[in-house]
Amino acid sequence: MRKFMMVISIGAVGLLSCQKPIQLESAVLLKAKAKADLTGAGNTYYVDPSGSDDSTGTSTTAAWRTLSKINASVFAPGDRILLKSGGVWNDTLHIKNSGTVDAPIVIDKYGGEVRPIINGGGKRNGSNALYLNKVSYFEVNNLELTNTVPSGTSYAATGIRVVGGSSSGTAISNVTIKNCYVHDVNGAADGQTNYNKSSGGIILDGKIYSALVQSCHVANCSVEGIRTTGDRAMAARSKDIVIDNNLIEYIYGDGIVISGVTGGSKITHNTVYKACMNPGSENYAGIWTIGSLNTLVAYNEVYGMTGGGANDGVAFDADGYDTNSVTDGDIFEYNYSHDNNGGFMLFMNQAKNIKVRYNVSVNDIGTTRLKKLFLIEKTTYDSREIYNNVFYIKNPAGSLFHVMNGVSSGKPYANFSNNIFYTTSTINNLSTQADNGLKFNNNCLFPSSTFTALNWGTTVRSNNFYEDPAFVSPIGGNGLDAAKGYDVGSGSPVVNAGVFIHNNGGQDFAGSTLPLGNPDVGAFQHAVIANAGSSLADAYVRNGTYASTNYGTTADLVVKSDAASYARKAYTKFDLAMITKPKVSSAKLKMFVAGVNTATQRTINIYTTNTTSWLENNINWNNAPMDTVLVGKIAVSGIGLQTIDVTSAINRLLTATDRKASFLFLNAGAASSTNDMSFSSREAASNKPTLELQY
Repeated sequence: MRKFMMVISIGAVGLLSCQKPIQLESAVLLKAKAKADLTGAGNTYYVDPSGSDDSTGTSTTAAWRTLSKINASVFAPGDRILLKSGGVWNDTLHIKNSGTVDAPIVIDKYGGEVRPIINGGGKRNGSNALYLNKVSYFEVNNLELTNTVPSGTSYAATGIRVVGGSSSGTAISNVTIKNCYVHDVNGAADGQTNYNKSSGGIILDGKIYSALVQSCHVANCSVEGIRTTGDRAMAARSKDIVIDNNLIEYIYGDGIVISGVTGGSKITHNTVYKACMNPGSENYAGIWTIGSLNTLVAYNEVYGMTGGGANDGVAFDADGYDTNSVTDGDIFEYNYSHDNNGGFMLFMNQAKNIKVRYNVSVNDIGTTRLKKLFLIEKTTYDSREIYNNVFYIKNPAGSLFHVMNGVSSGKPYANFSNNIFYTTSTINNLSTQADNGLKFNNNCLFPSSTFTALNWGTTVRSNNFYEDPAFVSPIGGNGLDAAKGYDVGSGSPVVNAGVFIHNNGGQDFAGSTLPLGNPDVGAFQHAVIANAGSSLADAYVRNGTYASTNYGTTADLVVKSDAASYARKAYTKFDLAMITKPKVSSAKLKMFVAGVNTATQRTINIYTTNTTSWLENNINWNNAPMDTVLVGKIAVSGIGLQTIDVTSAINRLLTATDRKASFLFLNAGAASSTNDMSFSSREAASNKPTLELQY
C-alpha cells in the first residue's frame, strides 16, 4: 500500500487561521433536511370533480377528476394526493403503495376548510369507502366518508379499512388516520345475512406495527366504531396501536376495541356516546381489549350505552376466553363512565394482572336486564386490582357483581381497595355467587345500612368503613370535568384513609401527585404529608453560657422564656420540593407537646425564619436565624397534639426558589423558671413533627 503525506505550508496555515471557524450542522438538523429533501422529491397530485383524468394531475389547474384514476395510479414515497375541499365523489378509494420512514405518502385536502366527501355506496358485501391495502408509512387526513348500503340489501360495510400483514407474514407499519369524519355505514346487523363484527367505521385488520387513529369523528355505524382485528396468537399480534381523541357516537355494536396486540397500545382521550345500540342478544361494550398485552385505557368518557346484549353493555371490558386471547397487564385509569345501562366493567376468565384505578363511575347500573355494576367470569387468576375508584349508584341494583361460568374450577376473583361505593338506592345482592373470591380492603361503603345488610358470602373483608364521603358536587353531567364533582371536601373521612399500594401510577384523576405514603380513598388525592425524616431538620438552642452548644440530636424541642443561660427556643424545617402545585388549599403544622413544667399556661409564638440554611448538627443560639413573620400562636397548658394553620406562610414560601419552610417556636412572655415546655422532635420514638399539605 502506498503511503501519502500531506504537507501544509506555513503560509497556508496562516491563511486558515484567519478564516472563521466552520459551524458543523447537528445530526438532528441534517436528518430533518434529508427528510425535507425526500418529501420534496415526491409529487403532489390534485383531484377535483371538475378536473380531467387526461390531465397530469400535478397542479390545481390540471387536476384529475375521479377516484378511479387514483386507484389505477402508482405512487412513490413522498407523494401527496390532495382532494378538492368540498368535492364529492360517489365511489371508493383503494390505495396499494407505501411510503418510507422519511417520506410517507399522504392523502389530504386542498383549497378550503371543508372536508372532501367520499360516498362509498355500499355496493357489495365487504365494501370499503377507503381501502389501504398493505401499505406502510401512509397518512390520511381531513376526509369525510360514508358507505351506506342500499335499502333492501344486507352487506357488511366499512368506512376506512387498513389491511395489515398476514398471521405468518410481515407486518405493515406507520399508518396514520387523522381528523376524518366517518358516518352512515349501515352494515349488516345481528342475525342478518353477511353480518360481520369486523366491519363498521374504522377497522385496522391484520398485523400492524404502529398505527394512529386520532381526532376522528365516527357516527351512525354498524357494526363497530373503531377496532383492530386479526390473529390473536402472540407471534401474529400487532403493536403500538394508538386510538386517541376521537368522538364515537351512535354505534350499533362496540365503540372501541383493541384486539390482538403485544404492547405499546393506547386508547386515550376518546368520547364514546350511545354505542351498544343493538336491541338483541349479541354482546357489545363501550371500550374493551382482548388478546392484549399492557394496553393503556385512559382519560376516556363512556356514556349512554343502552343495549349491548343480555349480559354486556358495560362501559369497559378486559376480555379473553382462551389461551390465544389472554389479556394481560392492561390498565384502565382516569376514565369517566356514566349513565350506562349495562354496568361499569366486565372481566372475562382470561383477563389477568389488570389494574382499574382512579376512575369515576356514575349511574352505571341501568333499569333493565341484569342491573349489575360488574360482570365477572369465574377464573383461576387472582390478579385483578381495582383501587381508588368512585362508584356512585343511583338506580336499584340487582347485584354489584354478576357472576358467569367462565372457568368452572375458578372463582370470580377481584381485589378492591381504597374505593368509594355510594348508593342512593337499594342493592339486592353483593354478588350472585356467595362463594365469590372477592377481597374488600379499606373501602368506603355508604350508607352503612345498605352495605352491612348484604350477604357478603366468602368475601374477605378488612378495614372497610361506612361514613359519608361528602362529595363536593355529585350532580353528574358530560365531560371529564363533571367527574370532579365526585371529589370530596377537606373534612371528608376518606382523606388520609387509604392503604398504600405499590406502583400506583403516581397521580390521581385530577393529575395531583400521590404521596409516598398512604393515599386518600377514592379517585382524588388531597393530603400529602411530609413526615419527620430525611427531609426534616429540627433542634433547640439555649442562650448565655450555652450559646455555642448544639442540641440537634435530642428527642425534645424545648421552649422557655427565662434568664440568661436558661432561655430556649426551637426550630423545625421541612422540604417543600415535592409540592408540584403553585399553592395549597391547606397547610397544617402538627407538633406534639411531650412535656410541660408547672406553670398553668404559656403562649408560644410561631414564626417563619429569615433563612432556611441552618443545619441540624451545628445550629446554636449564636448562629440561629431570627424571627421574621408571625404565622400563629398556640396556648399550651398540657401534653397533647397542637395543630397550627400555616397555609398563608406555605403559599408565600412556594413563590420563592428556596422550596423550604423553616419555623421558629418562641415564648415571648415574661421570664419564668416554670414556663418551659417541650415538643417531640424527629428523633423521638413517636409523635414526630409533621407538615400536612392539602391540595
